[in-house]
Amino acid sequence: MNKQKLTILQVIKRGGIAKKTGNAWEIHAAQCVLEQSFEGETQILVGTINLPDQLKAIQPGDYLADFAFFQSMEGKLEPRITSLVPFGVSGPKPKAGAGLGAPV
Repeated sequence: MNKQKLTILQVIKRGGIAKKTGNAWEIHAAQCVLEQSFEGETQILVGTINLPDQLKAIQPGDYLADFAFFQSMEGKLEPRITSLVPFGVSGPKPKAGAGLGAPV
């Protein structure tokens, strides 16, 4: 797996009915900006990537994305997002008033 910073700008839903099978289909694609380092230089890439079903309701924002390669129906190797974690979030934040000396 490969982790990259990904900014999701918008999620677009496309769908229809398959001509061959008559089954309904739906794809959610994220319009995004990918920031990556290559040979010591930062590269900015802008484009779309399809989201897995479990991430189709993701909100726009900055994420640390895990990618893995899969084989497409045409036999091509394509990257797919396997997980998204909000970028810059180090863990759960304490509730207000829950610090030292807070009433119990």
